[in-house]
Amino acid sequence: MAEVEEDSSTKHAEAKEKNPLTKEFGTFVKETMEKWKVPGISLAVIDGENVYAEGYGYATLQGQISATAQTLWYCASTTKAHTAAALSEIIHSKSEPLLSKGWSTTIASIIPEDFVLQDEWATKHVTLDDAVGHRTGMTDQFNSTAREENGVRVTPKAVTRNLRNLPMVLEPRSTFHYCNFMYVVLSHILETVSGKSLEKVLKEHIWDPLDMKSTFLNLDEAKKADDHLADGYYWDKQNGEYRWVDFLEVEEISGAGGAFSTVLDYAKWVKCLLFETEPFSSEVHKDIKKSRSIVTTAPGGGIEVSLYSLGWQRTLYKGHLLYLHSGGMHAYGSQVYWLPDKKFGVVAFGNTAYTSNAVEDILAYQLMGDKLGIPQADRFDFDSSWEKRIDFATGQIEDPIKHAFPSCPETNIASTFKTSELIGSYSDPGYGTITLREESHPGKLEEMVLVADRPEMTYKYQLRLHHAFADYWAVAITTPWNPTLLNQCFPGEFKRGRDGRVAALEIEWVGHMGPLSEGTTTFSRVADEEAMKESYV
Repeated sequence: MAEVEEDSSTKHAEAKEKNPLTKEFGTFVKETMEKWKVPGISLAVIDGENVYAEGYGYATLQGQISATAQTLWYCASTTKAHTAAALSEIIHSKSEPLLSKGWSTTIASIIPEDFVLQDEWATKHVTLDDAVGHRTGMTDQFNSTAREENGVRVTPKAVTRNLRNLPMVLEPRSTFHYCNFMYVVLSHILETVSGKSLEKVLKEHIWDPLDMKSTFLNLDEAKKADDHLADGYYWDKQNGEYRWVDFLEVEEISGAGGAFSTVLDYAKWVKCLLFETEPFSSEVHKDIKKSRSIVTTAPGGGIEVSLYSLGWQRTLYKGHLLYLHSGGMHAYGSQVYWLPDKKFGVVAFGNTAYTSNAVEDILAYQLMGDKLGIPQADRFDFDSSWEKRIDFATGQIEDPIKHAFPSCPETNIASTFKTSELIGSYSDPGYGTITLREESHPGKLEEMVLVADRPEMTYKYQLRLHHAFADYWAVAITTPWNPTLLNQCFPGEFKRGRDGRVAALEIEWVGHMGPLSEGTTTFSRVADEEAMKESYV
């Protein structure tokens, strides 16, 4: 176990007595990991001046490499707090003329050529404060995020420029809606005003001053580091074993979720926030805690009404002020919590998607409950809560048609197209190109489905289209390389052109975080577009 504290032998003895990562707690950790099928977890507890850290299980199953306090993990969306804090420090330094209006600076005034939304008013008026507080009107549109385009790696600038191609369904400043894109936009802004890469900005303003030598914003650097980078896994229920998941490049995710770190490095970060120390001024610390938007208007999930600040959710837990943020990647989960009034914090990283977040939540609230002296009978049942959340996010969709079309006619209505007519490529400026092929339904050999692989997207998903009725199809999205990551289904419709042939596929997207329509995308038939171009030559 790693322990960081002052040199005094008296304080050392006291710290040993106060160490919450006891043998009994370790047993609880292992039981919880086994229940949720998570191979490895690293934990750090910040209790006043003392830091305690421990690893449980395995960072890598092959060779049985143990998870430790020094293990490197994907930090995912907990990266956002670093990005926002760095921007706050630059704003308060008043060193950048482009940021002279502070958080009220409009994004278009900084990167006018790159930042264009489909709503003209939003383009002109959305500010840095709107972006950092997730209230721009843009939804997450998770499935539009590409890793590469035409063999070229997608950059934060390219992600920003693609926003003009994505539908807006919400009014700016009307509601909180979590949007990773806007933190990618903030990353691009930081690179633009500084003339440096985001990693250099974060190192200069946060990581180097805090001696966070094991924190990176690049997969290759994380792989080459002295500390071991944990492998990702998912639990194969059918065969009763863990399956390895390959590493994922995160360049395009950038400051929205691209960091790698250890719990010990993150403990330094949390300790800085708890004690309001350098490298930040008191104004920046105040800014970090300032609420920007309302996340929830009613208690739920064991916590009270929630607000959003600079990359942190602000709430109350049993009457105690709590800042927290979660992160999720393709096979990793991260959770960070801090109770400023108690000078207490918890950092937790693990190597499965969703289920590691569940374990981290359960463990962290156990530790916080113990610190706050909350009786077990008064503690929230995070186990049951997470079971529902994971089932909603990744549960197997038994009937894609009923899921996409709850009022689907019982009587079969034939399509006006032959399935073979629908094979081919379709393209949309925002979501890219999909190429549909015909396959037999794995469970109904007499039925054909349309399939498109998307290896160029960030999460490398697959589309599977099931005929519902008439020209309507259920569009299912899965990630075969990790079946526990994505299981979604959307309504789709093939459209006929004036020439009588298939002209487009329309898909209505629904957010993966809740039942909100994210707009309709029209994928135009590529062959038809080429034919039209030729007719004008």
